[in-house]
Amino acid sequence: MIAVIRSEMYRSVSIMSSWLALIGFAFMAALVGWFSKEAWSLFAGVGAFGIAVTVTAQHYQHRTMVLVLLNHPHRWRVLISQCVSAAVLGAVLAAVSGLAVLVGESAAQYRSTVLVAPVMAVFGTLCTVVVRHPMWLFGGVFAWLLFAEGLINGMAIGLPFASFAMASAGNVKALLFLLAWTAAAIPPAVWSAYRDVSSD
Repeated sequence: MIAVIRSEMYRSVSIMSSWLALIGFAFMAALVGWFSKEAWSLFAGVGAFGIAVTVTAQHYQHRTMVLVLLNHPHRWRVLISQCVSAAVLGAVLAAVSGLAVLVGESAAQYRSTVLVAPVMAVFGTLCTVVVRHPMWLFGGVFAWLLFAEGLINGMAIGLPFASFAMASAGNVKALLFLLAWTAAAIPPAVWSAYRDVSSD
């Protein structure tokens, strides 16, 4: 299991697009962090989700998942290693991008966001294993954020990104909602992990 996680982490940090995505999402979140700690938390969550999607989808885009599964035939182990790798990257993104918030004496918000960001990254990985096409997923998430969470729900508690934003401020109920969304994504992700990968 450790070997699979180590292999996934090495792959994640050795591909240029992973670094570009990490730097890009961190820069956007850091930029927003100078103006509002709440907005930074939301952008850090979106960034953690985005880096997870980028890193996970690379396997399907570059057809390397077949090679991974030939080396590690236990697909559930591969799925766990992808989640762990994304969680680490999500935590790093939140930690680095939030330095302005930390300097601005919002240590509690910073700490909560860094602790909750890995959950959003795992959620992103699970969604990517199901959808597998990053542009489709990013487009769907943009529409979801704009219409479902923004216009319809008014960024109130209950939906994943709004729940992340509130959980990063220390709201335990919102954290439970986010964990519930992540748990709900596990069964379809496990099912999808056992789908044929050669046709993607």
